[in-house]
Amino acid sequence: MARTSAQQRNKEATKLADIASARNAINTSTMAAAALVPADKPLTDKQRQFVKFWAEGDTIPNAMQRAGYNEQPSYGYRMAKMPNIQAEFDRIKAKWEEAAQTSRQQVMEMHKEAFEMAKMMAEPATMVSAAREIGRMCGYYEPVKQKIEFTVNGQIAVKRLEAMSDEDLIKLVTEGLQAGQAAQAQEALEMAQDDDITDV
Repeated sequence: MARTSAQQRNKEATKLADIASARNAINTSTMAAAALVPADKPLTDKQRQFVKFWAEGDTIPNAMQRAGYNEQPSYGYRMAKMPNIQAEFDRIKAKWEEAAQTSRQQVMEMHKEAFEMAKMMAEPATMVSAAREIGRMCGYYEPVKQKIEFTVNGQIAVKRLEAMSDEDLIKLVTEGLQAGQAAQAQEALEMAQDDDITDV
């Protein structure tokens, strides 16, 4: 069956709209870019599944896998930074807390109590388990984010070092080593003098 020209135009318009929509998609290739996603942006079905599994207690990589994502875990961590994902996560967590009539603080208190009971009963494995859960709740196992700031003064210092000859660089390093050794010797002398004073 031949398509009419109206059907053909409609199909082309739909295709162009899809392309325009894809071009306007938000770049989420970095954590910083993911954090800029609008909080009111609707979630896809996969994202809803991811958030559901994550809020139920799965790790981010496990929640991704269960939701059907094949991407690297880093994509899940970027998704977790998106305000729309975070809002849904908070909503589901609040629902779970309300249903269980518990709060994060109450759960923390339960783990602390379990730790103390295990300590009294001399059960180190149970103590470690309770401590691990407390650590998870406090976020101690989350990846550590390091921020490096490079100032204009640092750039000037680097440019000065780059402009120096090899002989000047060697001289600078030698002077630095000698100054460090002199400082260590002075510190050792001061410690020895302190020891002599306390012995008197």
